[in-house]
Amino acid sequence: MRWIGGVLAVFVALLAGAAAAYVLDERSHAGTFYDGIWIEDLHLGGLTREQALEHLRARVQARVQRPIVIRAGDRTWRRTAGELGLRSDLYGTVRRAFGVGRAGGLVDRLRMRWRLRSEPLRLAIPFSVDPAALRAFVDQAAAQVGTQPQDARLWVQDGQVRIVPGRDGTTIDHAAAARILAVAAREGWERVTLPLAAVRPRWTAERLQAMGIREVVATYTTHFPDVPNRNFNIALAASKLRGILLLTGEEFSFNRVVGPRTRAAGYREAPVILNDEFVPGDGGGVCQVSSTLFNVVLFADLKILARTNHSAPVSYLPLGRDAAVSYGSLDLRFRNDGPPLLMWAEVRGRALTISLYGTRRSGREVAILVTDVQVLPAPEGEIRRPDPGLPVGATQVLAAKRGFRATTVRIVREQGVVVRREVVAHSYYKPVPKIVKFGTRKQAALRGP
Repeated sequence: MRWIGGVLAVFVALLAGAAAAYVLDERSHAGTFYDGIWIEDLHLGGLTREQALEHLRARVQARVQRPIVIRAGDRTWRRTAGELGLRSDLYGTVRRAFGVGRAGGLVDRLRMRWRLRSEPLRLAIPFSVDPAALRAFVDQAAAQVGTQPQDARLWVQDGQVRIVPGRDGTTIDHAAAARILAVAAREGWERVTLPLAAVRPRWTAERLQAMGIREVVATYTTHFPDVPNRNFNIALAASKLRGILLLTGEEFSFNRVVGPRTRAAGYREAPVILNDEFVPGDGGGVCQVSSTLFNVVLFADLKILARTNHSAPVSYLPLGRDAAVSYGSLDLRFRNDGPPLLMWAEVRGRALTISLYGTRRSGREVAILVTDVQVLPAPEGEIRRPDPGLPVGATQVLAAKRGFRATTVRIVREQGVVVRREVVAHSYYKPVPKIVKFGTRKQAALRGP
């Protein structure tokens, strides 16, 4: 039995030696890496984490600051890999390396440390590219490169609808550029060329052709006297309506499309109705454009959303058929619930014609009636109103005016049969008493010699 005791003594001695070696190894590597652990080409054995970071940080920084020359089209940029979004997990890598030989139970730790003697462990610093930073550069570059696509458009010439072809544009291929730049940043490329891609216009000739806009659906013409500034304003406002495409379900706002009628927008001073009389104002005459359009919309059987009559009847249209507009307040709005339409406005001589082109429905007729017309007598008495445009002592008398009420009705027939009769507008033209304007402008005093 003595040999058993001897074996136990040897075993205990071995355990004691192993424990002593483990304790010695723990003490000698307290706060430092074990031998046999590498990050990239740096041996970490005996280094502290701070020392390892100090050695590796410069290498990582060199990769992040490495410049890349980027070309796309005729533009060139110089960016660092870091500016393109290159990021490293240096701290995480050092943390994982420091944990080697320290994880698990005693046996696991001893086994790993023993293996490191014959099988060194090499870790690579992982690099990734931040998609947001990469996307920001590609978007910035794309805004500087290429050409904008040009939409095809519809044009009316001699009463015929024609298609003016569009043109493709070019831009950076965002997806391909992002992939190439990500690889270039990670692998340290010095130069890269980004691919371009064609950009199709929103409106192609094929898309416009498929809409079937080919003939007049509704048209209306009004005439105007020869008042140069007013005529100019009519032509300018009408030009804003030329070529407007009304898609199915789209709402139209006259004020939004035509914009403010100001001197800055090019409009001139011409008579407008204000306080029941005609006075000079910017954009005088634009209401004839909105009123003409109102009639076209009625005959095209579009849904009227907003319309206001003038305070007094207008000379160029019957009662109940006008539409007053004032930017920021009164607007003409309607909706196209049918097939797409093209709006076209032209001024020839002293005639304004607005038309809607589309696909005409066979056998469909639209009639507009103004009914229930009531004449409202002019009020008795008078209104006295100061006028700084008249000299003191002078007067100007504006005759009293009758007022009216009227109802505008649209009648739609299919194959001669009435399918819809609807009230589309109620109009009230206010009766106005006699207005006496008296001058308030003082004459300049004459100076003696």
